[in-house]
Amino acid sequence: MNKDKVKGMLWGLIVGDAFGSPIQFSTKDGHPWITEMVPCPVFNLPAGYWTDDGSMALCVMDSFVRKGGYDLRDIGDTFVKWLFEGHLSSKEGQAFDIGGATYRSVSAIRRGSLVNGTEDSQGNGSIMRFSPSYLIARKLGRPEIVHEVSDLTHASTVVRKTCDELAAVLDEHMSGIRTTRGPGKGLERALVPNSGWCVETLQAALWAFNTTGTFEDGLIAAVNLGGDSDSIGAVYGQIAGAYYGFDAIPARWVKAVKDWKMVDALIEAFCA
Repeated sequence: MNKDKVKGMLWGLIVGDAFGSPIQFSTKDGHPWITEMVPCPVFNLPAGYWTDDGSMALCVMDSFVRKGGYDLRDIGDTFVKWLFEGHLSSKEGQAFDIGGATYRSVSAIRRGSLVNGTEDSQGNGSIMRFSPSYLIARKLGRPEIVHEVSDLTHASTVVRKTCDELAAVLDEHMSGIRTTRGPGKGLERALVPNSGWCVETLQAALWAFNTTGTFEDGLIAAVNLGGDSDSIGAVYGQIAGAYYGFDAIPARWVKAVKDWKMVDALIEAFCA
């Protein structure tokens, strides 16, 4: 696999999450327009702190590196360690910004269940952390892995279909083909969704990608939709990172991420 694209996908997720978190929960135009990493008043944190999106993706990578391969049970146990001990959280020793479905599902993992949620569990928790499981599935030639990791928290047919759609986009980008999936310039910004529903989060991220020409411009467009801006940013970052590559992500944004050297070391270990 092309390492620049792989690393771009993973770092794009982290950067997009941290970039978008300061204005999450806002209405589409009820926030300052942001063009750089800024402090997060929502959680009273400095600039560059990733949220649950980044933490859960890092947990998947951490498990794969420690175990020397794919271990669904260990991924689940690592999610438990994050939720209840703050493992790989940007906020020392404390997980934060956790959706209700994720909280319930990770609590169920601690009780032994590896399939959690209902058909109504259609939030974006699976796609916000998606690229590590996608890369493992691609590496091992086992596409079902993306559903298994998704089902840890969001065992829903709608979420699985959305994961498949995101995987198809990433497949195109890994092959050097610019996707034409999702809305483009024909959809006015005022009509672009910004909710935490997995279907709409993916549509918002694709709109930002399809209407811009650089990683930077697209991420700014994505997160300034407001709403679930950190997850829209994380999904956009994976899509755009897989197309443009790591070298297209502004270095100032990478280095603005808290503990960026630790994050980079884990990503490098995972890539290896």
